[in-house]
Amino acid sequence: MSGWQNILVERDGSLGKITLNRPETRNALDNATAREVLDGLHQHFGDEKVRSIVITGAGDAFCAGGDLKQMQALSSMSGEQAYAWPTAIVEAHKAMLIADKPVIAAVNGPAFAGGMGLAGMCDIIIAFKDAKFGLPEVKIGLFPMIIVAQLSRSMPRKHLLEMMLTGDPMDAEEAYRLGFVNKLADDRADMDALVEDYARRFEKTSPTAVALGRRAFNLLSDMPASQAIDAAQFLNLPFFFGDDIKEGANAFFEKRKPKWNPFRRKSD
Repeated sequence: MSGWQNILVERDGSLGKITLNRPETRNALDNATAREVLDGLHQHFGDEKVRSIVITGAGDAFCAGGDLKQMQALSSMSGEQAYAWPTAIVEAHKAMLIADKPVIAAVNGPAFAGGMGLAGMCDIIIAFKDAKFGLPEVKIGLFPMIIVAQLSRSMPRKHLLEMMLTGDPMDAEEAYRLGFVNKLADDRADMDALVEDYARRFEKTSPTAVALGRRAFNLLSDMPASQAIDAAQFLNLPFFFGDDIKEGANAFFEKRKPKWNPFRRKSD
């Protein structure tokens, strides 16, 4: 796919890149940008050469959230139109729940509202030390409804609710302390080095194990413990009867790198 208007989509070796490219709006997510992010993710998900994906922002912001200029028109829309307005970003969040590949958020500046949600739907977050995360929707008469599901799975409940009810931001150091951010970076060069390190590490892993394991993790982590343990016993079977465990074991004993097959969905 080509002809991107609001994002940049590239591949560097095994790393798929998506860059929000509306720096004049602090990379706000209008409908067109949200749709392009969704399409960019699907492009990388479908590329067997891509083993991991990074999302970042152009300029000095990661993402300011939803585009307020568009949101001003919501009150004059029909109920059906207003309901459909966030569809693209809703679909992106759903796609991330069943994604076949790990996705990294490289937060190069403020990540507010839907921008914090965009970071939160990723598996790993790397953030500038001076970055800020915020959910200021209540200060303009909204609530961060769509992103509750993702953020509540990656932040302590009380801290998240406090942010949502007050609209006050949190700095990256605090986000790191709470476990929302995985790594802190001093600058863009430091962040790029951390992203590249993750990409190299993901290259060594079984694509099938990552894809099936990532989905299983999302499923099991939302279950009561006793149900999760029982379900995990069944979810182990595709690994036990798959080719990758044989290749991985043989490579280990032969002291060589494994030759992994690409992961293919049933529909492929």
